[in-house]
Amino acid sequence: MRGGRAIVGLVVVAVVGASSLVAYPATVTPDKAEKLAKKFVEEKMRLPSGGILTNGKVRRLLLFPTFDPADLQASGVLSETAGLAMQYAVAADDRALFDGQLEFARHKLTGPYGLFYWKISHDAEMAASSSACIDDLRIIGAALAAADKWRQPTYAAFAVDIADNVRKYTVVDHVLRDFLNWRDYGEPVKADTLQLSYIETAVLRALAKRDADWQPILQRSGDVLLKGRRPSGLFFEQYDFAAGQYQGERQNMINQLYCALFAAEIEKDEHPFAGWLRRRFAADGVLYAQYDSQSGEPTGMFESTSVYALASRYAYRIGDATMGDALIKKLLEFQNLNPLSPMYGSFSDDEVYSFDNLEALIALRSYNERRR
Repeated sequence: MRGGRAIVGLVVVAVVGASSLVAYPATVTPDKAEKLAKKFVEEKMRLPSGGILTNGKVRRLLLFPTFDPADLQASGVLSETAGLAMQYAVAADDRALFDGQLEFARHKLTGPYGLFYWKISHDAEMAASSSACIDDLRIIGAALAAADKWRQPTYAAFAVDIADNVRKYTVVDHVLRDFLNWRDYGEPVKADTLQLSYIETAVLRALAKRDADWQPILQRSGDVLLKGRRPSGLFFEQYDFAAGQYQGERQNMINQLYCALFAAEIEKDEHPFAGWLRRRFAADGVLYAQYDSQSGEPTGMFESTSVYALASRYAYRIGDATMGDALIKKLLEFQNLNPLSPMYGSFSDDEVYSFDNLEALIALRSYNERRR
């Protein structure tokens, strides 16, 4: 995640050994920002196999940020990344990108129980021995959306097949669990916990429209989410079924925003998180990386690309375009616009994350679609 802030205005960089200065804008239009970020992800972070690498450290070469491709490659590929890329591809009407990620998920990410490895190595020779239900649900949801958009029944068939495995292996008493852990011996183990930021209600609702057996899963998992909201409007991190209680008072802001987005799908007209967010953003002019869910006060004093991206998506979801537009402006400050840098077009700082860049792309696509 990105720390620090860019300075809005004209940036002037002195090039060592050169006789001139290079000037470039601190921000560009959201449409151009989307194009630049997409180009960076596709050209610098995507493998020939189609997988999009996770993250790499950024270092300074003279005055210009750069990165080590070997470090990026060593980070491997997450099923989270494939799902986000598929979501963006559907929103951007990029069927080639979607098909590439779908094939990668089908042939490289699918584990022994028909769920997705949450992480694999860049060459797919090594893989985690567990899934993550949120990653499975993202891919399912994107495939269902693609089936509707492009009228392609094979996408829906793929989604339903994976969803059946999710229901079989990561649902207990009509409530999602975080993951299925499988090993080389013994029976697979279902998690005793559920991260509230994993309860992807929009996808559960889409599944329930196709199959009534998903309706109680939507209802009961949604209840776990809504009951995990504190008086401040923020959320606990998880529910522990073995302990019978909610846990985690300092959930990071990315997860808080996912909780808020998923809650907005099943709330009625009032959105308690929105009131807190408006007050906090108006008072501070920024959003920080972490807040105490009881007090609502910040506990992690740095900013992140993905926080602004998710916050803008949330604002648009609840119909607050004014706040959404203001958050997009903040998001744009985090893009590297130095044309001499290998990081040009990326959302990055001391590290570059596919998550930050894909969340930024999804948010910018939402903004740009609204303006068309």
